[in-house]
Amino acid sequence: MSTDRIVIVGSGLAGVTAAGTLREAGFSGELVLIGDEPESPYDRPPLSKAVLVQDGAEQQAALRHPGWYAEHRIECMLGRRATEIEPREHHVLLHDGSAVAYHKLLLAPGAHPRRLAAVEAGPLPHLYLRTLRDALRLREHLQPGRRIVLLGGGVIGMEVAASARQRGCDVLVLECAPRVMGRALCTALSEHVAKYHTEKGVKVELEVEVIGQARETPGLALRDGRTIPADLVVIGIGVAPNVELARSAGLRCDDGIVVDEYGSTSVPAIYAVGDAVKYPDAFFGRSIRSENWMHAQNQAVSVAKSMLGERRPYQQVPHMWSDQFDLKIQVSGSHDGDQDVVRGEPASNRFMIFHLRSGRIVGASGINQARDMKFAMKLVETHACIDAAQLADPNFNLKKAAPQ
Repeated sequence: MSTDRIVIVGSGLAGVTAAGTLREAGFSGELVLIGDEPESPYDRPPLSKAVLVQDGAEQQAALRHPGWYAEHRIECMLGRRATEIEPREHHVLLHDGSAVAYHKLLLAPGAHPRRLAAVEAGPLPHLYLRTLRDALRLREHLQPGRRIVLLGGGVIGMEVAASARQRGCDVLVLECAPRVMGRALCTALSEHVAKYHTEKGVKVELEVEVIGQARETPGLALRDGRTIPADLVVIGIGVAPNVELARSAGLRCDDGIVVDEYGSTSVPAIYAVGDAVKYPDAFFGRSIRSENWMHAQNQAVSVAKSMLGERRPYQQVPHMWSDQFDLKIQVSGSHDGDQDVVRGEPASNRFMIFHLRSGRIVGASGINQARDMKFAMKLVETHACIDAAQLADPNFNLKKAAPQ
């Protein structure tokens, strides 16, 4: 199928998945994968968990085995940063002055941590966590008894807090919002996670504002006048999409690279996927940007096939998961309903909450319920209407209720 050249900018999950899908779907032309990090492509979820907790775990984070790229005839240009796109010439320019020609281009540039300049200024060491190198530097700091402050109680902040505590650190999470993981979790699940962390020895302070580093001692200065001593602060206040390359090439951007349901950008022959894109979402009925593993993988598969002519719109019920201590937290759909139905006993750390709107299931959140979540996702996808009393009954068979 074709002798054209497809170039993919971005060597994360979305880029590597798209490359593999192109080959599996029959693309026989040249395939080039460009990544600005020199390491062989790796998975990001382990960076805040296994890689921090266990020395040497980074060896298991590879997305594919070393020979996979050659087997699939994928030319890897790693440690090469794309600096400019020339849409008319169909060229990608690299930082070393070279140019790579393409017939079709797929952008998977990902995102970067939002920075907090006020906390960066001062003697207290600070780190952000996004890359493998970030994780390895952070792991060096996670020594027993060291005072680690997590600035931000989102998914990354709480995962790093759990990992640091497992390494024997003194851990404090500072969150400016009223609860942790407020964007991802419903109130009940958020409170459950915070309580569990506290039981494991993590200190959590909510609705606090950090104004910068303390002057007289290594630590952080709070708006209320307090000083929080620390040996290291890890800043995790969210990410921003990498849109600079796309914007400078004239692609439409609006809190992400704007694409249609097939992943096409506003410029012909250029597509985009992953954390950096804003796409029309059928579930929410509006354009959104998603920052999760399942979205990056599934959109990459869909758009790669669209690039080869299979015009099937990308549709994905939002889904995320997070592993913290021995909790597997999963969320599907929306937790913004008008009724919550609890299935199971929260005290056992094995339960699920169904989120209903006008009697229909619009979301499901679970703790250590991986098997049932597979069926719950199908109920969310179809907005199933099931009696609340049945949903609350642990003996009610979700597998039979879910569409096949």
